[in-house]
Amino acid sequence: MACSVTYDELAAYASGECEAGRGAEIARHLAVCEACRGRMHAIAAADRALAAPPRWEPSAGAVLAASRAIARATAPPAPIEPGIMTLEEVGRHLRLNPEQLDEIVETLPAFEIAGQVRVRRQKLYEWIDQRERMFRGASMGARERDPAALDTP
Repeated sequence: MACSVTYDELAAYASGECEAGRGAEIARHLAVCEACRGRMHAIAAADRALAAPPRWEPSAGAVLAASRAIARATAPPAPIEPGIMTLEEVGRHLRLNPEQLDEIVETLPAFEIAGQVRVRRQKLYEWIDQRERMFRGASMGARERDPAALDTP
């Protein structure tokens, strides 16, 4: 015997979403059709199982890996530090105002290109290292002559 009740109708009946008239017909059919009763119970069991899925807790390693992947994907690109700097960039890097930069521009390891003064970043760092050594040497000599000379109030 072929059943006139479709899977969608059984699903609607099991979830309580069937129209009242059709719901009454399906109820009468379920009373006499063992196959549809079995299908309807399977649908209802699946609905209950899906209504309360088991809670899954990811491992600490999985959370860490996901966090790192998100951080990498959303991080802004690292700024590119050019190997060649303008005088303005040198001034900002050394935290000097234009007047202070003008006072030392002749001592910088600079070069001219297309009428513009430029400084290689690496040469600037070497220049800074040299000035640090000179400063340390001068301050050590001053301390040897008068240790209180470098003390600040």
